[in-house]
Amino acid sequence: MKKHPRGRWNDEHLSASDRQKNEKIQAEFAKIQTEEQSRLKEHLETFNDGVIAIIITIMVLEVPLPSDGQTSYLELIRSLIVFLISFFIVANFWYQHHRTFGMVKQATRSILLTNFLFLAALSVLPLMTKWIMQEQDSLAIVNFGVVYFVANLMELIMYRFAFLNLFGKSETAFHFSNRITIARIWGQLLLNILLILIALKWPSVAMVLYLSLPIIAFFFPDQTGLRRQKKVRVKAALTHEEHEEQTKNRDSAEN
Repeated sequence: MKKHPRGRWNDEHLSASDRQKNEKIQAEFAKIQTEEQSRLKEHLETFNDGVIAIIITIMVLEVPLPSDGQTSYLELIRSLIVFLISFFIVANFWYQHHRTFGMVKQATRSILLTNFLFLAALSVLPLMTKWIMQEQDSLAIVNFGVVYFVANLMELIMYRFAFLNLFGKSETAFHFSNRITIARIWGQLLLNILLILIALKWPSVAMVLYLSLPIIAFFFPDQTGLRRQKKVRVKAALTHEEHEEQTKNRDSAEN
């Protein structure tokens, strides 16, 4: 059996029955890989839910109990407010992450890597939350903002991989996914730079703004953005179907 110059095996010298067996083996192997990636996606979603639940649990355990006096009780109230801000941020990340995974058919390596990087960034939030509870200064909130931006960045990159995973790597899908991802990354970058600048001068105001972002995103989603994404998905799906139809016609013509 000779090897093709590009690394593929050339089975032209095999008999028709041997080629048929070879094609059957390859098809079965591809089917096993597809089923394995589909099962992996389900396990990954369960894993994500568990990690995010642990993150929220760790954050609430960092809330200090009041010891004595009115000052200690006020400290508890302030820590609870910080916890609620972090809670809504993590909850919104879970919601967006769940929507992104709704487009994933198979857990590819790119999706796995981006997912783990996302969880790694999100896992640092309890540490940042504890820092703010102990000392609500500009440096603590700026670092909180950096972690928030990195988690958002990983989520946006995963959205792109999920988009291509659903519609295939056609030219149209690739173009639209790039355009959406780049626009959203720039938007998040500018927004986080603005929040960090506010945190340097008014830390308390920055924390209120960080709280408002996930609440607005959850309860009042951008309808214009949703309509744009729906149009992109429909167009990419149509292009993907046309690409598959052209491939089938080309294969039929060759046979």
